[in-house]
Amino acid sequence: MGEVTIYTIAEELNMTPSMVSRAFNPSGKINEEKRKLVLETAKKYNFSPNRFASRLSMKPIKIGVFIRSKFKVNSDRMLLGIKKAYEELKDYKVTYEIVLKNPLLEPSLDYEEELMKLKDCDGIILAGLSFDRYTETLNKLQAENEKIVQVQSVNENVKSLFTSKHSEEISSYLAADFLSSCLKRSTRKNILLFTGDKNNTQHTASEKFFIKACEERKMKVIESVSMMDSEPYFEEILPKVMKKHEKKIDGIYITSGFSAPLCKYIEKHGGDYPLVTFDLYESIREYLEKDIISATINQNVALQMGSAFTLLAKHLITGKRCPKMINTDIALVMKSNVHQYD
Repeated sequence: MGEVTIYTIAEELNMTPSMVSRAFNPSGKINEEKRKLVLETAKKYNFSPNRFASRLSMKPIKIGVFIRSKFKVNSDRMLLGIKKAYEELKDYKVTYEIVLKNPLLEPSLDYEEELMKLKDCDGIILAGLSFDRYTETLNKLQAENEKIVQVQSVNENVKSLFTSKHSEEISSYLAADFLSSCLKRSTRKNILLFTGDKNNTQHTASEKFFIKACEERKMKVIESVSMMDSEPYFEEILPKVMKKHEKKIDGIYITSGFSAPLCKYIEKHGGDYPLVTFDLYESIREYLEKDIISATINQNVALQMGSAFTLLAKHLITGKRCPKMINTDIALVMKSNVHQYD
């Protein structure tokens, strides 16, 4: 076993690190039986509480977080993930600074000034900056601070300490499996694919894996259409795309959360085929209830951000090595189980 830390004891005893830390403080609020258990475990590993005391005497660790998202509910969930992780780490003098940007509300796409303000943080978490136009700025930031973590989507041209995201391969195969099951008895299996912005590596990876999964399941992707992660653009091109393929469509998969225009179109014009969407926003719940959406892929962005925050903090505090990637769980959500995600 490597160096024993507060985290080692917390994991073994199924306690939070903050609860374990309170056990070493005579005035800390903790059940006496649990305090005894912690101290016995510390003794077993020859762990000295003085190591923790030295941590308390050190300067606070500061984590900078930059979130760029077109979806408020998306950024709100990330903030919840940070809040939950922080509650377990605050006894370790961990602090954070958050910058939120919604490109739908702010015309500027240049975030260099805001990003460089975070360079003096002990570590930095980035979300929503996977586009090529941010590569130069992020590499400038990385030259100033090597402790960069990317969450949800990844800019492959920027070096990261680690990444925390869902697996595009698993989500694509999950969608393909569902559509294949729906079309099991169909002699024709034509799938129309709508991707988000193809300048985003998350969507290009999803496109590649989904097409491969369809080929393996004897389904044909009749077209892959980029809807640019923009509702106005999607609404503009959608009628033409749907009319072009209306007699050939047997199923649809959309890799972007901006699926409302498609759902509205199907509700108005009809469409007797399975539709798989991505994420779980209120509009998606509404169309699940109406049976317009057959299923949606739910990625847990709160867990993605919370896991990144916790692992980065542990690394900064203890020097604990980080895996290169954390792939968080995803789920196939249907009308029958959507209540489990309230």
